[in-house]
Amino acid sequence: MKKQGFTLIELLVVIAIIAILAAILFPVFAQAREKARAITCLSNEKQMGLGIIQYVQDFDERYCPSNYEVTIGGNVEEWRWYEMIGPYIKNGNILSSGKNAGRYDGSGGIWHCPSFPSAQSANYGVDEHCFPPPGVPYTAGGLDGPTTTLAEYNTPADTIMVLEKGQDDAGLPAPGGSSWPFFGGHEAFWTDTVGNPPGSVNDGTDSSVVSSWSSTNCDAALDPTKNVGDNDYGQCGMHPRYRHNNTCNVVFFDGHVKAMKAGKISWFKNIYDPTVWQGWGATHAGEYPPF
Repeated sequence: MKKQGFTLIELLVVIAIIAILAAILFPVFAQAREKARAITCLSNEKQMGLGIIQYVQDFDERYCPSNYEVTIGGNVEEWRWYEMIGPYIKNGNILSSGKNAGRYDGSGGIWHCPSFPSAQSANYGVDEHCFPPPGVPYTAGGLDGPTTTLAEYNTPADTIMVLEKGQDDAGLPAPGGSSWPFFGGHEAFWTDTVGNPPGSVNDGTDSSVVSSWSSTNCDAALDPTKNVGDNDYGQCGMHPRYRHNNTCNVVFFDGHVKAMKAGKISWFKNIYDPTVWQGWGATHAGEYPPF
């Protein structure tokens, strides 16, 4: 009896079915993989939030600065917020040599978002107004301002403390460099209007709405690594990123974490706090606690 094989038409039909199934399933697999990464990122931020809360309890309910420069032995050294809360978390990469040996460098472990495109430090940042970075020596100019206290926050469940940021092209490709330790809190970063809540929403086009501070569109691609000028102040390294299926993970001042979709972060509701902003630019050098 003569054996019957598959006809060409049958083979083409099978191949077409497989191609259709692949086209349907591959995006689903990619979304599932990104969802797993988003959960890891959210867990990272939960640990950061707990570390900051422990720090605050140990230092008279006062938050640390985002970065702080001190002179030790005639050398100016910079400490960043992740180094200050590092002892409470004890996770991530520790520098093994040089004058900063033994200090956490803000990379690896919980400090690295699995969807971040490089190994640079400071994937996550604190609000620059709530964790103000002082100058050397401390003055009232520039970005200087007093650190804030637990009691100053009127709506801690709505005010963002930490969020995941964009890559900074400074220092790339090796060893990875660092992004900014804080995210931009200026209203101009978030809206082109003044005092108008409907215009205060980050719609995902970043910077965070294209404003006078920048013309870079950080979300033109998933996470562009070489946008012109994205190492400048106010550029992609200082803005929220929506890597996880169009969501950005954030930590609020009450310690809870949440994934927020592009267009749902409001400057007026989630960044601005009137009590905190009243102290912005004041000279309170003595309010910086030790670390």
